[in-house]
Amino acid sequence: MKEVTRRGFIASAAFAAAGGSAAEANEATVPQDPFLGTRGQALEVGVPCLQAAGETTMGVSWAVSGLSKGEVEYADNPGMVNSMRQRCGGYGLVPIDTSALQVRLTGLRPSTRYWYRTITTPFTDYANIYDAKLGEPIVSDIHSFTTLGCGVKSHFCMICDTHAQWKSYQLISAKLKELSPAAVVWNGDATNTTQKKSTAVKIFLNPPITDSDWMSDIPMMFESGNHDFRGSWISRKEEVVLPRDPAERSSGQWDLKWNFAVRIGDIAAIGMDTGEDKPDSHPKWFGLANFTPYRQAQAKWLEDQLSRPDIASAKHKILFCHIPLFAAQDSAAYPHDGVAVDPHDFAHWSRECSELWGPLIDRCGINLVVCGHQHRFRYDPPSQGRKWAQVVGGGPNLASKDKSLFPTVVEGFVEDSGGMRLRVHNVESGIVTLDTILL
Repeated sequence: MKEVTRRGFIASAAFAAAGGSAAEANEATVPQDPFLGTRGQALEVGVPCLQAAGETTMGVSWAVSGLSKGEVEYADNPGMVNSMRQRCGGYGLVPIDTSALQVRLTGLRPSTRYWYRTITTPFTDYANIYDAKLGEPIVSDIHSFTTLGCGVKSHFCMICDTHAQWKSYQLISAKLKELSPAAVVWNGDATNTTQKKSTAVKIFLNPPITDSDWMSDIPMMFESGNHDFRGSWISRKEEVVLPRDPAERSSGQWDLKWNFAVRIGDIAAIGMDTGEDKPDSHPKWFGLANFTPYRQAQAKWLEDQLSRPDIASAKHKILFCHIPLFAAQDSAAYPHDGVAVDPHDFAHWSRECSELWGPLIDRCGINLVVCGHQHRFRYDPPSQGRKWAQVVGGGPNLASKDKSLFPTVVEGFVEDSGGMRLRVHNVESGIVTLDTILL
């Protein structure tokens, strides 16, 4: 039994004497349950964000400030003639939410432009299903996207290690709008430690910057970094960042929610998840880490994807993952490979992923691995015994005394000659740090 102190008893008695009760006193200080409805509060709706792009699918996610339902109206023409509508969720009950809504469009045509808008309707009252009340629908501006496939422009951008640092993310977003690629790969460490859903909504759907509207017209494909596994809420990130279409995975690969293998024109873009940067047995994980079997499962997945005719036939094959797969033996990073607990307490590169995936990378003609994690740009050209190049993007640092630390956008596109030009943009200085051709 909870002990009632004298001070608490006197306070409750005084409130009761005034015509109230102790329960009402406590209730007055408790925030209203958002799942009871907006209750007179105006609903704020964020811009739509394109996620989990495929050749016949496209995900749309957006932020909301209160309990609401959502749908996407879309058509293959800007006038929205003969448009169709898709509601949130799949079969059965349509999901509603108080902070983020998600729709997956399916049955689309590859390499095709579509126009779309979101329709968001608030529940003004949901105290009881039989007496629920809806407010007026809020309709977004019309935006457009192009599905992926062999017929789109062979042009991608990669960003990484943004870590919710808004000044550097603003510069990155402005560069993405300028370059306007067919797709953006957000290659991990978008977050730091995520203890609540609102943090993820802010980072992925409603960042406090200008120029974030690129997310309404350029699809983003996400791969987790080590920080994107940290925090008591983060295991539910698919509520904010839509995972890949389940139809892309076989029954034995159901838990590979973020891996992708898609054609972006002449480029086969393959996304894999290196997981955490510490061994599963590290004491900081309290037994929660199970990444070794995760990496092993991805090796089998990679083998399957590289045998697909559309992926195997691509002139350029690129693998995206957060933690680098290579460090030279004379590099200070070399000993810190994630196999054992090291003096720096984290891995600079992943020997385990390199040993699991490296033979397939060599054998199946992947010619570029694009990474992040180290917060500083690095380029490793192909060398004897390693056929593929590796480029590492920068981190969120601005005005650093260490001039090797700066935020980047890694860009790749296929030229008329058939070669792929790789550029690394220092978005702080405006300088192109790397400009090379991969044949």
